[in-house]
Amino acid sequence: MDLIILPVVFIIGILTKFADLIADDGIEIRWVFSYAIGVVYGILIAYILTTHPVLAPIGLAAVLAVLLTKKIDRKPHNIGIASTFLFLAVWGLPRIDIAMTAVFLAAGLVDEIGNDMADSGRIKGPLKKLFDYRLVFELTAFSASLVTGEWIIFLGILSFDIGYLLTKRIGKRFVKLK
Repeated sequence: MDLIILPVVFIIGILTKFADLIADDGIEIRWVFSYAIGVVYGILIAYILTTHPVLAPIGLAAVLAVLLTKKIDRKPHNIGIASTFLFLAVWGLPRIDIAMTAVFLAAGLVDEIGNDMADSGRIKGPLKKLFDYRLVFELTAFSASLVTGEWIIFLGILSFDIGYLLTKRIGKRFVKLK
């Protein structure tokens, strides 16, 4: 198991949420820095996809899920996703397990659609919590790790989520200061 990649995934989580805070929550930063955040996380995603074939299905599925549900609607994320595909074109497409990617894509789509429904108040109670934290994706990663013995899959999504949620918590303090 290649645990050395987990800090990179953690950083992607941080940068992804930081881009959200800029794009959606009004944290003001010079546009060049917000674009740089997108470029860096895009390059890091492409790096993981091309160098870690066990993580490639979950990474690609996450990108495709947000694209298909039209969650990529602001410049920092547009640039991040464009950077991912640009660097994939330069470095070459990875070998990807299509069946595993399809499973993760289905889980990602359920999470994104469920998250929208939870945000709009159409889902309440425990199911709302499930979709607020997009836990279908995590449960799918845990199940995939259990079945395959590749625990880097679950540790990867956990690492991303820790970076994302820590940045969310810290970022909310800055949003409130405004």
